[in-house]
Amino acid sequence: MESPDNISSKQVGVRLPGHLYRWLKEKVDRGEYSNMAQSVIGELTKAKTLEETRCRGTTSYDLYEDEPLVRMVNERIEDVRRELLDEMKRRRT
Repeated sequence: MESPDNISSKQVGVRLPGHLYRWLKEKVDRGEYSNMAQSVIGELTKAKTLEETRCRGTTSYDLYEDEPLVRMVNERIEDVRRELLDEMKRRRT
């Protein structure tokens, strides 16, 4: 059996919770990604990049406020916040 480091790509089938599916579908509908598979890959890649950056110990975010990565993180936080608010509204009705 090959180790994960030697595998260039691997197909995975999963069920997404509804809120994640809708969030990714919106990204496809807005043209951020060409299809659902690309949206999953793109968002996982962004999350991996953010995690790796966090692990390197970047703590002074104020110094990097104009950096593209910080803007991306802030946009992602805002997207998640909006998604949570939308989900809360849907559950109330």
